Amino acid sequence: MLAFLIGLLVAAGPLLRGGWDLWAQSFLFLAAVGGLGLWLAARIALGYVPLPHARTAAWAAGLALLAGLAAAQSPVAAFSVGSWRWLILGLAIFPALSAVSKDERSRIDEALRACAWVLVILAFYQHSREHIGRPFSAFLNTNVFAGTCLMLLPLAWQKRDWFLSAGLLVCLAWSHSVGAWLGLAAALMLTRRQTGAAGYWGGALIGFFCLVAIYAKLKSPDVFHRWQWWVAAARMACARPWFGFGPGSYAFVMPVYQNPGSDLSSLYAHEHFLELAAECGIPYALVWSAGLAHFLRRGGSHKRFGALAVLVQSLWDYPLSIPANFWLFCYLAGSSAPQVSNGVNIPARRKLPAAAAVLAAAAVACAWSWRAWAADRLEAQAVERAARGAPPAQIQELLARSIRAHDDAQAERLAAEMDLKSLPQAASPEEAGALAHEAAAHLERSVALNPYRPSTWAALERLYTQLGEPDKARAAGERAARYAPPSAAAEPAR
Repeated sequence: MLAFLIGLLVAAGPLLRGGWDLWAQSFLFLAAVGGLGLWLAARIALGYVPLPHARTAAWAAGLALLAGLAAAQSPVAAFSVGSWRWLILGLAIFPALSAVSKDERSRIDEALRACAWVLVILAFYQHSREHIGRPFSAFLNTNVFAGTCLMLLPLAWQKRDWFLSAGLLVCLAWSHSVGAWLGLAAALMLTRRQTGAAGYWGGALIGFFCLVAIYAKLKSPDVFHRWQWWVAAARMACARPWFGFGPGSYAFVMPVYQNPGSDLSSLYAHEHFLELAAECGIPYALVWSAGLAHFLRRGGSHKRFGALAVLVQSLWDYPLSIPANFWLFCYLAGSSAPQVSNGVNIPARRKLPAAAAVLAAAAVACAWSWRAWAADRLEAQAVERAARGAPPAQIQELLARSIRAHDDAQAERLAAEMDLKSLPQAASPEEAGALAHEAAAHLERSVALNPYRPSTWAALERLYTQLGEPDKARAAGERAARYAPPSAAAEPAR
């Protein structure tokens, strides 16, 4: 059962747009947590529960706790808690693998091989039939797909699936990702240094051409933009060194910490460790790095190769910021953990309460995730009906249900827009005033959930001015200056 759940994350995740969309994350979270709860309950009923390696479990639990604290105290906690959800799924893979046998890991590898074939066939279809020069397969970005190819390539090579290996290499060539090829070169040099001169010097040759390509790009916008994103991430980490701004917060906070006058925006820092320090804190980044060094020193050659390659690429791109790639990376890195035979016997009198407690905890976690998913679906329906010109009252009803299910800054802002849109239809000045004040309340909740969106602050300040409340308008402007100064002109997508 554990092998099936891990295989579901690492093999199905890449096919679901990399698990980037909320619906894909929610589906996989529900399946993984619900399945884990059923597996634990079944093991308790049998009277024996296998235990993971103690140090691995402590390391993963400590990271999950640090990331949870970062999410809880985040200025955009409503979003960070959702990002923490997929982060802990990846961390859970490390201790879970110690209870998975060698044969079960082989079956996971076969599922990954099937996933790789689907991704490669889709990329070839996009290139040949849709005439996409840099096919992205099931992902949203070509460089992210290149990172997935880096991790799947050594598994295909290990299985001696030469056609799949060739297809993955062609996809890497199509990606034009210098970071991916540099990762491939570094992995060849690090893992083939003692086992084969051809592989080592082949990696050195690839690395040389990559460095030449990077040198040629030194004055290009790609390098300049990355430097700006890295500087912003470093400033964020220095501003809140212990717990950062929360998982997934970079896109919201980055505009405040970029250079004055810059209008760049990005969802990710394009540098894995800087992004971790900015979002989860410097202690989290250090503990994560130390654990990875331990696992990657012990790993098997092929899986360690894939993990090292994508880790090097992540110093320049953001493949590990995508949930499915992160889960796959955790599987490759964690596969060095040997299977353990330790376990705990459950006395007969404790079986029922222990199983009930596990199932209750899983049900609570699944219900929490389901509410967030349901709220997102209701918000999407409201946006769709607004685009079709539906009556504001109908849209408001959907948004009210969404807000009751889950806090969301965008839903609150849309609700305010619908209130203001209803003003011309107000039956009396009193009703119009009530609608305007209700819109102000929605905007206040929106800036509380995401204080880093300048246009929401501007709308709130303008509305208070129109309501004849200059003190509140001035206070809104002063609060906005702390979170979104004039230099922060760019806004994240959500």
